[in-house]
Amino acid sequence: MAAPILLTRETVTYKVDKTETPRLEVQPGTELMIETHDARAGRLKRPEQVMETAPDFRDKYPKSNPATGPIKVTGAEPGDALVVDVIGIALDDYGFLLVKPDFGLVRNLVNDPIAKILPVKDGVVHFDNLRFPVRPMIGVMATAPAGEPIGTAYCGKHGGNMDNNAIAVGARVHLPVRVPGGLFYIGDVHASMGDGEVSGTGVEIGARVHVRIGLEKGKARDWPWLETPDLLIQTASAKTYEEASEIAVMEMMKHLEERLGLKPTDAFMLVSAVGHVRVNQACRSPIDVSVRCEMPKLNAGLTSV
Repeated sequence: MAAPILLTRETVTYKVDKTETPRLEVQPGTELMIETHDARAGRLKRPEQVMETAPDFRDKYPKSNPATGPIKVTGAEPGDALVVDVIGIALDDYGFLLVKPDFGLVRNLVNDPIAKILPVKDGVVHFDNLRFPVRPMIGVMATAPAGEPIGTAYCGKHGGNMDNNAIAVGARVHLPVRVPGGLFYIGDVHASMGDGEVSGTGVEIGARVHVRIGLEKGKARDWPWLETPDLLIQTASAKTYEEASEIAVMEMMKHLEERLGLKPTDAFMLVSAVGHVRVNQACRSPIDVSVRCEMPKLNAGLTSV
């Protein structure tokens, strides 16, 4: 089997933009090894650098959550879907966590931002005298929107900074194609991130991500969604938890109506009975609240008679 094509993090971007020149064009089914930077592009190496490396969210495209790309997929057209299989995630040797006065569910713990640099060794995060296992996940996956560029710090129908813990090894992510070639971006890996990302950061870390990029003709949906061997997962975002959750549940209902032939009311009841709405990211920041709705697949919690 051929080795994956390497795309380095030598060049990254802070916006998802249909006018950007692709760094690479690949055929559907191609495997790639994509290098990604941490949320501050590898510039935060010591705690005292926390201020000098901080992004300014007054900028249209704040220098946060850099993405590697774009990657053009041959034959991808508006209305299609890119299908991204996450095969592996190899982490760098250290990551960081932050507490800031104006980000996070708990405010004003500090007067100025503080950072903690965390070594990552042999699958374990070293948090001072504490240790916990890594749970690698990918924060940013996106395709270029048909309209204006969107900063990589933000999430929406294009994907972007979804911060979805389910986007991990073994996941298959479906992203809508809105421009020719799709233009795929990836970044913002975490060694570990709790649902909610309550301080505004998980363990932000650089990585090498092994993916396979496929193409499904005519299969675009309004919002990105993903699946694991056992779960169907719909992602959504909005200004509030209630708005984002409503979108995610309604989109999940559509999946169930199509897959199981259910009426909308039955689909809604089934989500309420066995589904879960989980918070991806809700850290009271300029970024929208991101959520996911999870449902078991048939033969993984649901059975048909």
